[in-house]
Amino acid sequence: AITHITQVPDGFWPVIIAFIGAYEASRAEAGWVDPADCPVDQPGMLKSDYLPGDLKFDPFGLMPEEAEEFEIMQSKELQNG
Repeated sequence: AITHITQVPDGFWPVIIAFIGAYEASRAEAGWVDPADCPVDQPGMLKSDYLPGDLKFDPFGLMPEEAEEFEIMQSKELQNG
C-alpha cells in the first residue's frame, strides 16, 4: 500500500486537482455572497436561497422538496439515524 501512489500515472493528479478545484469554485459561487458585496462585519455570508449541504445532486430524487423536511433529513443523516 505504501507504493501505490508512485504507481499512478503522472497526468492523473493534475487532472483530478483541476476537476476538484473547478467543482469547489462553482460550489463557492453558488453558496456564498461575493466578498465585494458583503458587509465588512459579515465575511463569508451565505446566500439567502442556499441550504448548506444541498449540492443539487440528487439522481434518485430522494431529497425532500421543502427546506424544513430537508433540514430534518440532513439532521438524521448527521446523527446516523
